Amino acid sequence: MKAQEYDLIAIGGGTAGLVSAAGGAYLGVRSGLVEKAALGGDCLWTGCVPSKAVIASSRLAHAMRNADDLGLTSAAPKHAFADVMARMRAARGVVEHHDDPERFREMGVDVHFGAARFLSPHEVDVEGVGRMRSKRFVIATGAIPVAPAIPGLAEAGYLDHHRLFEIDSLPDQIAVLGAGPIGLEMAQMLSRLGASVTVVEMADRILPKEDRDVADALLTILRSEGIDVRLNTKVTQVTVEDGKKVLLTASGERISADQLLVATGRRPATEGLDLEKAGVRTERGAVVVDRGLRTSSRTVWAAGDVTGGLQFTHVAEYMAKTVLRNSLLPGTTKVDYGTVPWVTYTDPEIAHVGLLQAEAEQIGGTTYRYGLDDLDRAIVDGTARGFVKISADRKGRILGATIMGSHAGDLLMPLVLAKKNGLKLSDISTTIFPYPTMVEVLKRTSDAYQRARLEGMSGTILRKVISWLK
Repeated sequence: MKAQEYDLIAIGGGTAGLVSAAGGAYLGVRSGLVEKAALGGDCLWTGCVPSKAVIASSRLAHAMRNADDLGLTSAAPKHAFADVMARMRAARGVVEHHDDPERFREMGVDVHFGAARFLSPHEVDVEGVGRMRSKRFVIATGAIPVAPAIPGLAEAGYLDHHRLFEIDSLPDQIAVLGAGPIGLEMAQMLSRLGASVTVVEMADRILPKEDRDVADALLTILRSEGIDVRLNTKVTQVTVEDGKKVLLTASGERISADQLLVATGRRPATEGLDLEKAGVRTERGAVVVDRGLRTSSRTVWAAGDVTGGLQFTHVAEYMAKTVLRNSLLPGTTKVDYGTVPWVTYTDPEIAHVGLLQAEAEQIGGTTYRYGLDDLDRAIVDGTARGFVKISADRKGRILGATIMGSHAGDLLMPLVLAKKNGLKLSDISTTIFPYPTMVEVLKRTSDAYQRARLEGMSGTILRKVISWLK
């Protein structure tokens, strides 16, 4: 049977694959998309969309229990976990239309379902479909959860963030392995919905990719909500006793739970692709790419989580657009991750861009900080937890920033835009912000930079000039 011919084939129906295939069709090339399950990827089915839907329910449940903080009568919400999950699936169903196969076919993309494997740098075989040839391939197969090699864990059974959203009954006691963003988001969500939650982490801290003060501040909040976070705790074995799953630790502790949630990391999904036949090199399971996102094979590019880099939907989209530019047009555009924002969706949220504080100060930067407990809007809204800190060079150019607070992910974006376009803290400080708003906190933080300037040499000169003019 003759192979189907394409100009570009994206393998994987998540964000990176969808953007690659749709972009190719828009630019006028014959574009194909191969997916072995359903379009939408991790973000739609097991990640961003379902998790944020359930987090919204848990946030309201928490607000109801603490309504007396705002002068209202607190009320314990009815235990309706099955209804919460049904609502999540309904919301996911609404979002799903963005990734409907027919929508992409109408764009001019040939959508095929089946597992793909390379036959050569120019050809793949798709299970149930047949052979396909293409001038260009984009590997966009994403990543999957990985569990630690703990004796007895597999036999005891556990949930990961893929399987969590399939359950309809909330266990009374849940032990979460891992204190990264996924583990903490899910731990707080499950706790607020009524479960007793213990988080177990081998390291001496949570959120290793954030500044220590940020991690410590969130740890205090999580513990204040009744979440038992155990650091420096290594699980050496898992057993099942009287229907309970028991974690045995190196220090001799025994942690009992009805269910385990493993959130210890993810690995690139490359199994079965036969990448070696296409001449594609991998390291530690991740597809190796250059700054233009080309692999070791001249006909193959890669984008998204499969490359082992920053695992965010918005980064996958950015990478896919870079692949389109580099695979279809002359020249090479190099990826730049210097202004990539990320958000941990705990409550309060943690949002970050650029260098960490220590990294910024190591190259001569200065950090300016403003607490939300002093921001009028946060005080009246009852959300006065957290802070903003911005590290900048001597000229006020942003090196990095972190916001911990309500809607931090939204509040961060003016700083991302400023960093990307070379705006300075003086530009933010002299901009008029509406009062009272949460975003005003960025102006207050930038004002600290302006005050520091006035207290320096330029301020001394300015005061002398004003004194002379008097």
